[in-house]
Amino acid sequence: MPSRPPKRRGLPPLVLALFYLALVAAPMLPAILSGTGHWQGAMRLATGAGVAAAVMILLQMITSGRFEAISGRIGIDITMAFHKWAAPVALLLAVLHVLAVIGLPDPERPGRLARRIEFVLSGPGLWDARLALLLLAALVVLALLRDRLAMRYQTWRAGHALGAVALVLLVVWHAVEDGSGGPVAAGLWVALALAVTLPALSVYAGRLIRPAARCWRLDSVRPAAEHLWLLEVSPPEGQGLDFAPGQFAWIAVGRKRLPLHDHPFSIASAPGGRALRFLVQEAGDFTRTAGQLTPGMRVSIDAPHGSFVPRGDGPLILVAGGVGIAPILSILGHLAQTDSGRPVRFLYAARSTAAMVPPELYQPACNRLGITPVLISDAAESDAVQRGPLTHGHLERALEGLDPASCEVMTCGPGPMMTFVADTALDLGVPMQNISYERFSYAAGGSSAKDRRTLAGFAALWGGVLAVVMVYWLA
Repeated sequence: MPSRPPKRRGLPPLVLALFYLALVAAPMLPAILSGTGHWQGAMRLATGAGVAAAVMILLQMITSGRFEAISGRIGIDITMAFHKWAAPVALLLAVLHVLAVIGLPDPERPGRLARRIEFVLSGPGLWDARLALLLLAALVVLALLRDRLAMRYQTWRAGHALGAVALVLLVVWHAVEDGSGGPVAAGLWVALALAVTLPALSVYAGRLIRPAARCWRLDSVRPAAEHLWLLEVSPPEGQGLDFAPGQFAWIAVGRKRLPLHDHPFSIASAPGGRALRFLVQEAGDFTRTAGQLTPGMRVSIDAPHGSFVPRGDGPLILVAGGVGIAPILSILGHLAQTDSGRPVRFLYAARSTAAMVPPELYQPACNRLGITPVLISDAAESDAVQRGPLTHGHLERALEGLDPASCEVMTCGPGPMMTFVADTALDLGVPMQNISYERFSYAAGGSSAKDRRTLAGFAALWGGVLAVVMVYWLA
């Protein structure tokens, strides 16, 4: 029996983009329609840029990836990438706001520019604006440099969360104190701040008040490969998790209850079972201690998340690299359990056979599906493993006998590998919309054609924000 494609959750990308633009434009709309507002062009530009920056800052509170209405369809990786790059755009608009307040030099009033700069830097009543701009700049710089900072992830995350809440308070305070829109505008600013802040805070509050009896339990920890551990957790009695194959969970082990201690791991088991499996690779502060975890420990689960889920019913090409095998195991297991009739090809690459998970994790599903996994290692030690790295030829052979236009390609692994697979599949005739992966960092391995299309979509949206500001300025 073929597996039924899961229902797509969340709002479509175009709807999200239009809603975003509508929220940015809403505070400016009355002035645009009525032709009212500050008579001086520079101050109109300052108002438009400041309003756009303020709304974008508030919306950052709900683009962190935890809300399925936003990330369910576009993917949590794209949501988090948008969150990361929207902040510098908001900072640029905030700087434009300040520069427009200062204005250009006026030969007829030689002392005006100096007075305006002095007013912006030390004038009364602007302490909130100055502090907000400095805090926004600090948050943006620390976020862009996070991977280079000698700081524990939890410490950075706590500072980022507290700084974000403080920034929202300062922005709203400044907008209300300005008073240019009257009491109605002040009420709208407070309402928008509450609408974006309360859902974000509810994630933390929900974890703090969750009874210990609702936490999961760590059943076993065992080595799965070189520097790779297999964790199995079970839910409280009478509970479980309904998820789609390929999704992931935020998990925290021990008595740490705040989401600051959460770590994202793909679910490596198929839906329908009571227990969940996770593959943890030794890499960061928490993952390096995975082998020291002991059965019986409490585990907090926030799931399911992610949109790395098979969607079609045509031929499916699964390409895993290293620990990226985790969601592929879930997909394979689901296809086998549901007796899927989809043609499936499975490629698994790693730097060595010692870094590969044991066959018992994927071979039973492969046997039931009637497929032979293609194992690829950079240091192939046996005839059963092909010499790596993954090449164009490997993917070309995986598509032999299939119509590329009807194929779906799903890949998970290191960034450079996913870029290569995505671009190669596109060259071989697989439609871009049929190529799936979740990429949380664009720093390694360059960007694929699909990545560039995503970033171009971001640029178009921010161009729309700038267009709204220009319309307000010139109206």
